[in-house]
Amino acid sequence: MPPLYLALPFCFLALRDRRFVWVLACPLIFALGINFFPAFQYHYMAGVTCLFVLISVTGLRQLSRFSALAARIVVLLCVAQFALEYGLHVYSHDPWSLALRNPERRVFVDNQLARAPGKQLVFVRYWPEHIFQDEWVYNAADIDGSRVVWARDLGAVENEKLRRYYPERTAWLLEPDALPPRLTPYHPS
Repeated sequence: MPPLYLALPFCFLALRDRRFVWVLACPLIFALGINFFPAFQYHYMAGVTCLFVLISVTGLRQLSRFSALAARIVVLLCVAQFALEYGLHVYSHDPWSLALRNPERRVFVDNQLARAPGKQLVFVRYWPEHIFQDEWVYNAADIDGSRVVWARDLGAVENEKLRRYYPERTAWLLEPDALPPRLTPYHPS
């Protein structure tokens, strides 16, 4: 959180203890590594989150040695920022908001597919403003044996090749960016 940047310089005072050098070095090494990986996902941060918490707490601890009031103000700013951001996410129409990023979107589509008899082939058509990390095309290891096969919509010509490969499946078009996600029978036009 940005208010914790105020406590970050005080964290460097803890470098007098050599054990703490690794606590600061590990996130730097991690940052160097992720900058060379083109498909970064937010959950990759989980491994170093504990270090960010330790750095923040250490910075606040060092800051409180100089001014307990300043450390309390930083913590209160963090609480205020969290409350503001949470409120904005809950009431926004941003696809990454907490209200829209939930699994109910997938459950909604899965329930519709579960009601359809037989095997299914779902072409997923993303809208131009689609956030690429919100991926819907996931298949089981045994794709041909799966009840539902997911594929990206590549246009009528390419989709027809897949439809010929799976002639026994009912073809659907899914537009996950619609609210709620729109699942309709597939028509090549």
